[in-house]
Formats: sequence, C-alpha cells, structure tokens
Amino acid sequence: MTSTEYQQLVEFLTGQFANVDRRFLEADRRLANLERRVDEGFAEADEKFGEVLGQLEEIYRRSERLEQEYLVILQQLRRIEASLVDDLGRRQALERDLAELKERVGMLQSRINDLERRLGA
Repeated sequence: MTSTEYQQLVEFLTGQFANVDRRFLEADRRLANLERRVDEGFAEADEKFGEVLGQLEEIYRRSERLEQEYLVILQQLRRIEASLVDDLGRRQALERDLAELKERVGMLQSRINDLERRLGA
C-alpha cells in the first residue's frame, strides 16, 4: 500500500468514523429525549394516580359516613316501629276500657231511668 493509498484510507475511515460518531450522538440525543418523555410520563401517571387515590379515599370516607348514618336511621326506625306497636296496644286497651265504660254508663243510665220511673210512679 502506497502512502497516498494509506492517506486516502485514513481519510475515508476518518469520515466513516465521524459519520458513526454523529449517528451515535443522534442516537444518544434521541435516547435522552425518550428517557425524559418516559420520566415525564411516569411523573404524570404518579400525579394522576395520587389524584385517583385521593378521590377513592374520599369516596370511602363518605361511604363509611353514609353507612353510619344508615345504621342510625335504621335504629330510629326500629324504635319508632316499637313505639307504634306499644301505642297500638295502648290504644286497643283504651278502646276496650272505653267500650266497657260505655257499657257501665249504659247500665247506670238504665238503673237511673228505672229509679226515676219508680219514684215518679
């Protein structure tokens, strides 16, 4: 190989290595850009996940409160139902007592009428 051929080979290889270096630099730039985008995507996903988690926690808290309120309402309804049953029993007893009282008043009125007739006769 002559020195001119050697010089041409060196220039050719230098140009080729420069092209390879440019391609590696471009690949590095693209990879860095891709890594940045992936990191941003993960950061955004983490932020969204945090928001969703916060919303789920709020829903869970409200659900617990509603369940507690439901149980309180259920207990109150049971007390009202028991009170209504007691009131119904008392009302039935009062109605029986009233019917008995009317019967006795009727009997007393009848006796009074009999006594008035005897005295008037």
